[in-house]
Amino acid sequence: MKRRFSYTFAASTLVEMLIVIIVSGILFIALFDGVNLVRRYTNRLNKMLAAGNSLLDSYQQLDHLFLSCDSVTASTGIFCFYKGGERLALVEHRDSLLVCTRSIGVDTLFREVEEIRIVPVWNIPVLVDSLGVRFRARGKLYYFEFGRARDPQNEWRQEALSVENQFKKEEYDDME
Repeated sequence: MKRRFSYTFAASTLVEMLIVIIVSGILFIALFDGVNLVRRYTNRLNKMLAAGNSLLDSYQQLDHLFLSCDSVTASTGIFCFYKGGERLALVEHRDSLLVCTRSIGVDTLFREVEEIRIVPVWNIPVLVDSLGVRFRARGKLYYFEFGRARDPQNEWRQEALSVENQFKKEEYDDME
């Protein structure tokens, strides 16, 4: 004997369907606003990281110039780096920029440079032993020293860690 089952389907009214559509629409709007908020935060975080990487790259470039050259000469805002008697690079202080010119092209190292301190070799004002650069980046004041009379590997690590810690602190402050 076969049993037959009868199913009854309850129909929903037009008002119930409209309520479901409106509630799902509100949920989708809230979800997309949340996604947009996350997208804006990640874009801002990427810009901060790019600025930090650019700053560390500029530091490393100028530090490498000082370490790889034989001598550095200075005249009003222009620094010439020599290696083996040939000019390796030319670094100029133009307006508020520190610009490096090499055979491969021109690169802006630091922006908003406020001060450059020169430490001469044995009181000879033309030869440079060390160079200090004070500049602003993202509203903060930085001072980096470059030269051959120091331990560059350790100092670079310390500078990189201090800049990284500043970025982490700013990121933490932004999240609060």
